[in-house]
Amino acid sequence: MTSNIQNFLFIALVTFSAQALSDVIIYPTTGLNLSATPGFSSDSSLIFKPSADQTSAVQYRLTTFRVNDRDVDKSKFKIKTLYSSEFKSLDRYQLVLSGKENENPVNANFKFEPTWFDIPGVYSGIISSDTNTPDIPIKITVNPITTLSIDPDNFKITTSTTNIPKIREVDVVFGSNSPRWDLYVSAENLIKNTGDKINKDRVFVRIKNDSKSGSWLALNQPTKIISGYASPPTKIATLEFFVNANKLEKTGDYLGKIKFLVKNY
Repeated sequence: MTSNIQNFLFIALVTFSAQALSDVIIYPTTGLNLSATPGFSSDSSLIFKPSADQTSAVQYRLTTFRVNDRDVDKSKFKIKTLYSSEFKSLDRYQLVLSGKENENPVNANFKFEPTWFDIPGVYSGIISSDTNTPDIPIKITVNPITTLSIDPDNFKITTSTTNIPKIREVDVVFGSNSPRWDLYVSAENLIKNTGDKINKDRVFVRIKNDSKSGSWLALNQPTKIISGYASPPTKIATLEFFVNANKLEKTGDYLGKIKFLVKNY
């Protein structure tokens, strides 16, 4: 007889616990999964479906937020609900359910806006409530991005000599969310429509007003000219190009390309 009573009590306790955790059902049940890129807003939403027994207010906040075993600023992740007129940071509790929904579902919108200083990778976290409702897992994949532009993007270089070089200046605007990067420059052979050519080892570059290294660098192979760290698009240098003349070459227009290559770390 004693054994039967103990089994009955055990079953009753388990049933009560399951009901307490099911006062709010969240869809999708897998949580939030976002893809984000610096310069763009990443949005997603969840639906909170309270039961008739859910008559108390429920607030949520981001309890953990990490990437590569490092903590991330929780204020970057924001929520907007029926009870807020704007997106609010989840580094503190925000009201999601008032307790007066009468089983009506409530939609909550979430937003993450990565900066150029947020490194690429998978950001994971947990959104928890101030009650016994289930935790919500989140996963945000921050995509790598690198942008480069030059001004002018097409240009002519008049051949000259190292004694009196005729220089073409080109501004470089660069941005990347990689923790570290190297920028390389190389040249193609310059070809005339008759088939004549200027070898690429006679195309040179240097950084304008560079006190560390003002020497000309040949572009017959990829040559590292600048290294840096994560930053938004900004002008990083003015490059000076010149083509070393050869008196035996025929006059005319020679066409080719200057190539920029980026190595991210």
